[in-house]
Amino acid sequence: MAAGIAAVALALLGPGSPQAQAEQGVQAAEDYGLSLDNFVLRPVRNQATLGSLTSELKADIPTVGVNRILQEANNTGTRERSGSCNLSASAGVAIPNLYSSICFDPDDAGTAGGTPEWRPQGVTSVADADADQVWGDPEPDIGWYPAEHRPMIVTWYHLDDVTDSPDENGKNTDVKGARISIIDKDTGKYAHVLLVYPYDNVNQNASYMSLRASQHYGKGSLHAGGVVWYGYKLYVPDTARGFRVFDLRDIMDLKAAGDKGNLTEKRMVGRQDGVYYGHGYRYILPESTGWTNSACDDFDLPGGLPGCDMQDEAKKCTADDRTPRTSYASLDRSGSVRHIVSGEWCSAADVSGPNETGRVIRWPMETSGGVPRTDANGMWRADAAYRIPYVPAWDQNGTVQGAAVIDGTWYLSQSYGSTKLGSLIKATQPGTSTGTLTAGDRSVAAIGVEDLSVWPRDGADLVWTVSEFPGKRMLYSVTQ
Repeated sequence: MAAGIAAVALALLGPGSPQAQAEQGVQAAEDYGLSLDNFVLRPVRNQATLGSLTSELKADIPTVGVNRILQEANNTGTRERSGSCNLSASAGVAIPNLYSSICFDPDDAGTAGGTPEWRPQGVTSVADADADQVWGDPEPDIGWYPAEHRPMIVTWYHLDDVTDSPDENGKNTDVKGARISIIDKDTGKYAHVLLVYPYDNVNQNASYMSLRASQHYGKGSLHAGGVVWYGYKLYVPDTARGFRVFDLRDIMDLKAAGDKGNLTEKRMVGRQDGVYYGHGYRYILPESTGWTNSACDDFDLPGGLPGCDMQDEAKKCTADDRTPRTSYASLDRSGSVRHIVSGEWCSAADVSGPNETGRVIRWPMETSGGVPRTDANGMWRADAAYRIPYVPAWDQNGTVQGAAVIDGTWYLSQSYGSTKLGSLIKATQPGTSTGTLTAGDRSVAAIGVEDLSVWPRDGADLVWTVSEFPGKRMLYSVTQ
């Protein structure tokens, strides 16, 4: 009843009243950053080379499928079918509508002592990959039925310390880039796969290195702040550029390579003296293609601002941003056209008004093949972009870590650091292809809440997320 009275009061006050703005979010003034011309991605120029190198690697290293990885998974998590597997993730506070959860083993959870070197970020699942939410065919001879072992994927980035750790070449580096965990949602078992970038080594043999923000030794690990699994393709955000793309048919098994594979040397990666290394990991997955920002501001901006704002690692969110950051991602299957949804993380310290909270962008996808819907010139153009709400009544704006969409309703995850509970924000979009989302309900989320992913169901859909900080990690879902 109180909510209904409040809604009537806001309606009487009008959308422009101070109280309405405080509760629902200030609408941005004319926003050059929402021109859809800003959101155009082109294929990376070396995609043919990446494909050729991957084929060379596959000639030496056997490939392996997702189900076989799950069957031989060497990590055992804790599966809680109807609640929280880690009360520390929410400081003992009940997360509203919590449905189920999975916790990592002690080493990955950050509870085994020492400082964990990896941090979880992105979430996706077979519910993104395939409409029937099942991956692969039954294997009755071994009692394996994929409908009973539905996979999820979590991305992690490596916590580098390049000032104190070696990062010279593939024979001596502690910078491990990004990895994924392929998780059996129904048992909690999982295995890690190292994501790698193929290149020709000095002997012109196909090799690979860990994923970097820029693919050079001496550069930091790629943040991998989100992930979308669609068909066989895996889309991983590259913050400054767009997306790195991987094909799950290219997962390679270094153990199956026999004497050509090494699973023990954790400071070595790539082909070294005829042997393949993966920082100690059994499985590797090479990048097969990518999509990168094509727009650059070659026109005059208001107030004499510079004409080009292509992203870099140090770039802040401002009112005059054009080319976007790609910080996180999810898949929207709920419309007539499927979309990858991406968005920008913006530091709370940099947010002083409605044009500085970050943007969320909708990228159309083809129905089959796991590929973007491109224009006649092969460019991938966004068909909608919105500002994240700026709400003066909130104690913090910005710091959105994930976005997902169900039938036009947006869900945004907001983190407040390693000690405070996060938020799950519900928002509505305007009836146009650009504008500002209107904030609705805001509920408690885990400490360090990250990327979001939707699992459609008959009745109430699930929104999955993961929390990132050691001792407070949990992969969990809430009903919507």
